Amino acid sequence: MTSYEREKRASQVSTKGLGTMAQRGSADMSAPRPTLGERPQLRALPRGPGGSPGMPSPSPTSARLPSLDILKFADEDFKAEKYVHNVLTQSTEEGVRGFHQSLIDARDAAAVDLQRNVYKNYNEFVLISKEISKLESDMLTLRSLLSDLKDINANLQTEETTAEKVTVELVAADEDESATQKAAPALSGLAKQSEEQTRRQQMEALYETVEGLQKVLPEWRNRYLVRDGSHARFAEVNPANYKTVQNVHFYLLSDTLLVTTKKKNIISGKSRMVLDKCWSLADVAVVDMKDSIEVSNAFKVMRHPDMFIYRSESLEEKRSFLGAFKRFTDELMLQKRQAVESAKARQKLAIPAADPEPFSPTRSDTGDRDTEKRSGRPTKDDLTANDIKWLMELPDELDVLIAHRDFDHAVSLIEQARHTLSKANAETPRVSVIRSSVEERTNRLAQLVSLDLANPVASKTQVQMNIDKLLRLGMGDQARDFFLTARTAIIRHRIRLIRFDGDVAVYISDLAEIVFRLIRSTCDWYGGSFRDTTMASGFMKWVNQELQNFGTIFRRQVFDSKQNFSVIADCLQHTLHHCKQLRDLGLDITFVLDDAFHDDIVKSIKDHSKQCENAIVAAVEADKFAAIKPDSQFLVGREDEFADITANVSQSVYELYSVFMEFGADVSVLMSISLYSKIVNCLTGFFATYIRKLVEVFGGDWIYRQRSTILVDATFVVDDLLPKVAGQLAHRFERPIPELEDMREKLNHSITAMQTKFITQTREKLLKDKYNFPLVDYSNNGGILDTAKPSEHIMRLIDELNTLQGALDPTLPRKSILTSIVDGIFTFMNDPSCWQNARGPRRLGFQGVQQLILDIHFFLRICEPLVSEETNSNANIVCEKGLRTFFSQNKELKAALKTGDWYDKRVDDVMALISSEFPHLISIT
Repeated sequence: MTSYEREKRASQVSTKGLGTMAQRGSADMSAPRPTLGERPQLRALPRGPGGSPGMPSPSPTSARLPSLDILKFADEDFKAEKYVHNVLTQSTEEGVRGFHQSLIDARDAAAVDLQRNVYKNYNEFVLISKEISKLESDMLTLRSLLSDLKDINANLQTEETTAEKVTVELVAADEDESATQKAAPALSGLAKQSEEQTRRQQMEALYETVEGLQKVLPEWRNRYLVRDGSHARFAEVNPANYKTVQNVHFYLLSDTLLVTTKKKNIISGKSRMVLDKCWSLADVAVVDMKDSIEVSNAFKVMRHPDMFIYRSESLEEKRSFLGAFKRFTDELMLQKRQAVESAKARQKLAIPAADPEPFSPTRSDTGDRDTEKRSGRPTKDDLTANDIKWLMELPDELDVLIAHRDFDHAVSLIEQARHTLSKANAETPRVSVIRSSVEERTNRLAQLVSLDLANPVASKTQVQMNIDKLLRLGMGDQARDFFLTARTAIIRHRIRLIRFDGDVAVYISDLAEIVFRLIRSTCDWYGGSFRDTTMASGFMKWVNQELQNFGTIFRRQVFDSKQNFSVIADCLQHTLHHCKQLRDLGLDITFVLDDAFHDDIVKSIKDHSKQCENAIVAAVEADKFAAIKPDSQFLVGREDEFADITANVSQSVYELYSVFMEFGADVSVLMSISLYSKIVNCLTGFFATYIRKLVEVFGGDWIYRQRSTILVDATFVVDDLLPKVAGQLAHRFERPIPELEDMREKLNHSITAMQTKFITQTREKLLKDKYNFPLVDYSNNGGILDTAKPSEHIMRLIDELNTLQGALDPTLPRKSILTSIVDGIFTFMNDPSCWQNARGPRRLGFQGVQQLILDIHFFLRICEPLVSEETNSNANIVCEKGLRTFFSQNKELKAALKTGDWYDKRVDDVMALISSEFPHLISIT
C-alpha cells in the first residue's frame, strides 16, 4: 500500500469518531502507539500558523513540518487529494513520515472510540430490535383489522342501494349469465364439473389422512386444496436457540394454512398424520428470513401475538412453498379487489347518472384522451428531444462499435439506453421501435462476446471480463451456459490428448488430474464471475455432469476391461488423491464418486475375494505340513514381511498371511462404511475357507508331526491371526467387528473337533497296531519269574506314546491330548468285548494274569503324568476283572499270586533300566 493510499484510507474515518477526536484535540505524534484495549491519550498539539492545531513550530534551521487538522476530516465537502496536496507540497521526507504517523495515530484513536461506542450502545440496540419485532407483529394485526373494516364498509354501502334496482340488476345479471351459460360449449361445463370433482376427492382424501382435521375445520363446498405438502418436509425450530422442535408438513387450502406432523403408533408401529396448527390465510403472514450461522433456509409464520419459525431441508423447497403461498395470496387479494370494484360498479348503476356535460370544441385535452382511448395505444412518452435524438442515432453508433470490437463502450451505451428508456412512462410506437433496435444490437453483441467467452486459450481475466459484459447486458443465464459449455469442451479436448501406453493406473491418474484440476479452476473462475448465489445450482449440475462423464470413462477402462483388483485399487487411490484438491474450495465430491462406483466396487471385491479363496484352497492342497523354522531357506530375505508369524507353522499359513496383506493393501483405499459388510464378509470367508480345508485334509494319511503341524496352523490362524485382523479393521472403521468374533467362536469349535478326531484316530491306531488288548495272550498257566519284565505289547504302546509326545508341538495342549488317549485306552479295556468272545470268557492263566497286572502297573508308573483319576479307576477295574476271571477259571490254586510289593519292586527295577529310552514321557510334568 502506497503512502497516498494510506492517507486516503485514513481520510475515510467515521465522522462521529472524528468529531469526538476534534473535541479532545489532535494527537501528539511523539505519544506511544495505543495497545489493544487501551484508550489512547491524546494531547493537544501546539497551534500552528493561523491558530490551527499542527506540528510544533520548526526551528530556524529545520524545515516546516506539515500540520494535521482533524476538524477538516469531518467536513462534508472534504477532498483527500486536495488536502494532501496542500499540506505536503513543501514538506521534506521527515515531515511526510511524521504526517503519516499522525494519521495512523488518529485512525487508531477513532477505531478505539468507535469500539467503545458499540459496546456502550449494545443494550440499546437489543431493545430496539425487540421493539421492531413487536412493531412488526402489531402492523400485521392492524393490517388484518383494516382489511376487515374495509370489507364491512363495502358491504354496508352495497346494502344501501334500493332493493328494487338491485333486484332488477340481479335479474338482468342472471339472465345474462343464463344466456352465457347456454351459449357456452358443453365441453367447458364438463371440464368444470371434472375439476370440481377432483377438488372434492382431494379434500376427502385430506380429511381421511389428517387426524383431527374434521373437528377443527368443518367441510365446506367451496374449499379446495391448493398445495399438497405431504412430500415436502419442514422443521419447526425454537426461536430462542434455533433447535429443531419437530418435523411438520404444510397444506395450503383455498382459505386455510394447515400444519401437520407425523406421529407413530407405539402398538401398531404405523405412522399417522396429525393436525398441529390450523390458521386462516387472512390471519397469518409468511416472512422470509436471511440465512445465518444458527439457521438456514428458514422463514417466519406470524399470527398475532404468536410467531413461529420453520426451516426446510433445501433452498428449493423453501422457495417453492413461499412462492406458492405468495402467488395464491396475491390472487386472493386481486379477487377481493375485483369483488369490491364490482360492488361499487353495481352501486353506481343503481344510482341515477348525472347529465353529461355538453360537448365543447375548446376541450381539446378530452378529445385527445378520447382519441388515445379509441386508438388503444398511448401517444406520449415524456422523453426529451435530446434523448430521442440520441436514441435514434444509437443503433448506428452501436454497429460501428461492434464492428470495431469495442465491446466495453458498446455495453456502456446499451446500459445508458436502457436507463433512458426506463424513464418513458408509456410504450409509444416510437419507444417500441427504439427498444427493438437496441435489443437487436444487444443480441448481436452478446453473440460475439459469447464467442470470445468460448475461446479455449482465454485467460482468467479475459473470461471474467466477458462474463461481466454479459451480466451487464442482463444475460446471466446465457453467460453461465456459454462459460460452462466452453469449460466442458476444454475438458473433453484435454482428455483426448491423454496418451494410453497400456498402463491403466497411469492413464486414470492423468485423467483424474486433468478433470479435477479443471473443475477446480472452473469453480475458482465461476465464483469470481457470478456473485449471485442463485446460480450456484447451475454450477453444481455442471459438476455432476462432468463427474458422470469421468465415471463413464473410468468404468470403461477399469471395470469393464476386467482389470486385476490391485489395478482397480490403484486407480481408485489416484482418483481420491486428485479429488482432494477440490476440498480446499469447499467442494467435497468424494461421496458422489462412492455412490457412482459402489456397485462396480462391490462386484470387483466379490470377484477378487473368490480368487483369494481359490488361492487359499490351492495353498492348503499343496502344503506338506512341515513346520518352517525361523532359519529356514523359505524365510531368507522375507523376515520383515512375516515378522508377525512367530509359531512353527507350515507354508500354507504364510501364503494365507500374504493373501490377507495383499487384500488389505488393495481395499485400504475402499475402507468406507458403505463397504463395511462386504469387506468383513470377505475376511470371514478367508478364515472359514482355510479352516474348512484343514478339516478336510486332516482326515488323510499323515504322520504325527504333520497332524501336529495342521493343529498348530489352525490354532495360530484362529487365536493369533484373526484377532490381529479384527483389531486393525476395528481401528480403520472406528467400531468393533462382531462378525469376526462370531467367526472365531465357530472356528474354535472346528479346532476342538479336529483335536477330538486326532485323539480318536490315534487311540484306535494304538489299540490296533501296538496294543490290541483283546488279542494279547494272557493265558499262560506257568509260573512267573522274579526277573519278569513288562510284555512286548505294552512296551510298544509306551514307545508309541513317547514318539507321539515328541512329535506334538509344544504350543499344543500335549498333556491334555495324551491324557485323553490314555483314558480312551483303559475305557476300551473295560469293554465287555475284551473279556468275552464267541468261544466264551477270555482265558487267563497263572502267569498270564500276573503279567497283565505287571503291564498295567508299569504303564501307570511310566505314564504317571498322563494318568487321570478316571484312568486309575479304569485300571483297577481291569486288574479286578482279570483276577475275577482267573479265579473263576482256576478254583484250586497250587501256588499263591504275587503281592503288591512284588509288583512295585519289579516296576522300580524296570524303570531304572529302561526309563531313559522314553525321554519324552519322562519329561512330562
